[in-house]
Amino acid sequence: MLDFYLLADEKNAPNYPEETGGNLIGQIDQQNFARLKLKKIIPERFDYHTDFRWDKDLIQEIQKNIQKQAIPDSDVSPLLQMLDAAQAQDSGLVAYAD
Repeated sequence: MLDFYLLADEKNAPNYPEETGGNLIGQIDQQNFARLKLKKIIPERFDYHTDFRWDKDLIQEIQKNIQKQAIPDSDVSPLLQMLDAAQAQDSGLVAYAD
């Protein structure tokens, strides 16, 4: 599972999820992540098995990619909920592969 946590853009990314302050907002499994990459929603440079960070600008870019497709589906819905939560908190996201 890939665990997503809220993390302000100004803060340094912690080495461990426990150091984020417990702001887990969602998870994506490997198959869903792969389908989102195939649909060109998640940029190709991100790897499921590697921790990564999305700042507010990238979150907006991913949301635009979702809007372009205009077909919400079961792959997109969990991701969109996390992106909306981050945007509502004016925050970025950090993902940890477990």
